[in-house]
Amino acid sequence: MLLGRWQLQNDELYTPLLGGVIKTIVTGSDQLTLTVANRHHPLMPSHYWAVRVNHTAWRRYSAALPIEVALPAERNLVEIMTAGNTDLDDVWSGNQGFALTKLELKGAGRLIKPSPRPVVAIYGDSITAGCWVNGYGASSDYRPEQNFVGLAQDKIDVDLARVAYSAAGVLRPATGGVPVAIDWLDHFNAQTPWPPHPVSLSVINLGVNDRRFSEADFATAYEQYVTAFLKRQTGPVALMIPFAQSMANVIRATAQYHQLPVIETTGWCASFTDGLHPDLTGAQQAAPRFAKALTRLLNERM
Repeated sequence: MLLGRWQLQNDELYTPLLGGVIKTIVTGSDQLTLTVANRHHPLMPSHYWAVRVNHTAWRRYSAALPIEVALPAERNLVEIMTAGNTDLDDVWSGNQGFALTKLELKGAGRLIKPSPRPVVAIYGDSITAGCWVNGYGASSDYRPEQNFVGLAQDKIDVDLARVAYSAAGVLRPATGGVPVAIDWLDHFNAQTPWPPHPVSLSVINLGVNDRRFSEADFATAYEQYVTAFLKRQTGPVALMIPFAQSMANVIRATAQYHQLPVIETTGWCASFTDGLHPDLTGAQQAAPRFAKALTRLLNERM
């Protein structure tokens, strides 16, 4: 099971996204070995991956080293997450995203697809993706597995899928060569369109990176983005106010115009790495509130 945006290309499973997830059940093996391509920018740190088994603690692995995972039971739920990259990695026009090139099981093990659950897709920026949670180190201090989305995942009986880029906005281009949000809404990268996929709920969590633009300019671009989103994506959509409350009035007005629910976030998070990105404490504060908001919206619409 794949969460986020993944493609099979050149005999590898590839995603440009931080916080992408591969979920599988492994039976009949006591060890899983992953081979990944470490295509980071040559001047920047290695990529990181995170893996956990049977809902135990996540373990982080540098993509520069072998990834060997012990499997303690006859039947194991394995979750694999893309967990660290940098702003200089060219994920849009280049090929510096995350690539799984081989998955090997010791012995006569086999892979089983987990039972499907409802999916909530969250479109956002570095705060959604999980950057700068554990400190100021690019890649090594990113924690998609422990940011507010990662922690909320364990508090709700749905799968959370992220489509989020660092610095993304409706007016501001993201890093890694990624354009403004309306241009990556329907594209996997610069060369590859991305078709809509049915989900139980979509959440738009954008705006904080547009805070230096005027409200009028933001209102125009945000309206264009939401309109394009609604034309493309079937199913319920909610608009989320950034934790910093950036452009909150515009987001509320847009939601009212389109008759969409708003996820209000005032007071959700009081601890930050840099005044903008929630740290581990801030993520722990926001996660149960986010899970509660998603549960309410899903119950109202399912």
